[in-house]
Amino acid sequence: MSTSLDLATILSPLIKQCQHPSLLLAGDIAINSCKEWHNTKPYILKTPFSIQQLADLPTIDLAIISDITETLPKSQAMQWLGLMRNAHAQHIIVISEITLATQQGWQLADYLALGMKRISIVDNYHLFSYAIETYQPKHDWLNNRFWANPDNFDKYRW
Repeated sequence: MSTSLDLATILSPLIKQCQHPSLLLAGDIAINSCKEWHNTKPYILKTPFSIQQLADLPTIDLAIISDITETLPKSQAMQWLGLMRNAHAQHIIVISEITLATQQGWQLADYLALGMKRISIVDNYHLFSYAIETYQPKHDWLNNRFWANPDNFDKYRW
């Protein structure tokens, strides 16, 4: 199987599971891997990437992005992905070629710093995802039972 078919096999259930009405395809690998979803009226961004591309972009439900970690310097790519995550997309899938991204200085910690999780490795590609729902799980200790507790104000010394 070719890499494009392998990526399409992994991306297919993710896109069907999400059932998003708006889809952004950015980068050649993302466009080639998602040919069957061209009928869902996707937005398409081609390389070279720039911040100006995002200026007129509406809010997108799912963005599938490739070639960004390989074509942009690391600081610009992180800024582009951060802006996409914060202002334009609720769900992001990043396809990153391992060797080229490593040459640009990318490490696993950089993807984790953007709130992404590694979901798969296909040939020489890493797939990372970001979903706003799973970004910050609710902790059991984060409630008023453990915080604003006026019964204990004068009883214990902090």
